[in-house]
Amino acid sequence: MTDDRADQFACTAAVLETTPDVVAVSNLGVASYVLAAVEDRARNFYEWGSMGVTTPTGLGLALAVDDPVVVFEGDGSLLMSLGVLSTLGAVDPSNLTVVVWDNAIYGTTGGQSNHSLNTDFAGVAESCGVSSTHVRTDEAFEDAYQEATETDRTELIVCDVEPVDPDSRPPFDFAHIKRRVRDALTEK
Repeated sequence: MTDDRADQFACTAAVLETTPDVVAVSNLGVASYVLAAVEDRARNFYEWGSMGVTTPTGLGLALAVDDPVVVFEGDGSLLMSLGVLSTLGAVDPSNLTVVVWDNAIYGTTGGQSNHSLNTDFAGVAESCGVSSTHVRTDEAFEDAYQEATETDRTELIVCDVEPVDPDSRPPFDFAHIKRRVRDALTEK
């Protein structure tokens, strides 16, 4: 790891430690692999084969439940659905935090460069009315996430991370994942 990029594993763990009851929606591939490696839990909604819909899915969940919701979004995936930032700004649920893991590559499909280096995700989000910050270290991420949990609006945190290729994989049974999350949300 270089000095100017955070550790995605440590930052993911910090989210689960800070908000143990959070509903976590994770992007296909690396974000889901890291989340499963940190902790495979009933409130993890892994998106398999669905690039570009992680933030819209998290938004839908945030509107449907009172529980805190975090989206672990990939930079390549958000590039495919930048329009969702306008919707986030308009709807602005207070229980939603979107984390964009920016590693500047399409990590799941082979490490091809993407255009995140040319895209100011936090700036685009701000222009859409979404409170945003851009961080590059584990400590800055932890502070930004803690602050996000204390606000009454949607927050977006862009976090520069080193590319990783974890060995762990979440369950590949889509119906099971959906039922497991639904059951976890209805058990109170």
